[in-house]
Amino acid sequence: MIDTLLLHAPDAAFVEPYIRRALPGVKIVYDRKDAAPDIAVMLSSTDIYGIGAADMLTEEAPLQGPCKAREDAFAELAAGVPTLILRCPDIIATGMNGFPRELAEKVHKGTFFHFPGNESRRSAVHATDIAEVVKRVAVAGLPHKGVNVYNITDGEHPTIHDLAEALAYRMGNKRISNLSTWGQRWLGRMLYGRRLMSLYTTTRTYSSAALETDLHFTPTPVCTYMRTHVYDNDSL
Repeated sequence: MIDTLLLHAPDAAFVEPYIRRALPGVKIVYDRKDAAPDIAVMLSSTDIYGIGAADMLTEEAPLQGPCKAREDAFAELAAGVPTLILRCPDIIATGMNGFPRELAEKVHKGTFFHFPGNESRRSAVHATDIAEVVKRVAVAGLPHKGVNVYNITDGEHPTIHDLAEALAYRMGNKRISNLSTWGQRWLGRMLYGRRLMSLYTTTRTYSSAALETDLHFTPTPVCTYMRTHVYDNDSL
């Protein structure tokens, strides 16, 4: 087990409590000036592949945008330290942000509706799985020297329909209405606007086969987790 972890999570600070719970006694620092780390971990984003449609992209897909610059800067900061960069899709967790939070808020307000026939999928991962992967490399080390870069997903890549229903289940099994008629679908498009309609009807999936193989890791589908996890006083 390591003593000190250098952590960088620019867009996912809400995952840190899960990592702390998985690694009790490990000192987490944010700069090498604070302490000499045994391992460095960055929670990056699958946005590094672009923000449009994606179909099971691997780590070998072309990279673009500010996420690449962030990863390069972190790799430089962590030079000489065993480094893990996890490219995360939608993260499900307490305090989550981005698309999952926006979807949850709309489900809660009753302003999200199902479109029959919409089979669009989005890769997702629960923060507990991210923490488990970090714990594994903290205990057993990284599979390769230098910088190890992996996509991390739940392996199921839920449909937006199923993700919304799982969120609704956590909210006391709220009912989500269907826009079944042509007129209802037209109204839904007007209410959502172009941006949301694009989000709700675009598939964005990424392969985490490399991580699952190299770390012998089997992720938990986020919809299964939300429907079966017992939330108590010790839950995050």
